[in-house]
Amino acid sequence: MAVRAFDLTEPQSSRLTVVQTAPPRRQDLRRTRRHWMMAGALALILPFVAALLAVGVAH
Repeated sequence: MAVRAFDLTEPQSSRLTVVQTAPPRRQDLRRTRRHWMMAGALALILPFVAALLAVGVAH
């Protein structure tokens, strides 16, 4: 469970100031990792697919 620390030293403050942000959730980390893995896989696969198409068209 994420816990955030707030600065409560100023009693007349109309809004709370975040002193320390909560760490990212595991779900967010997994989603980010999956996103970058897919981007990397596409970056590796697309040139080969393009080359196959070019050879197929030229042949």
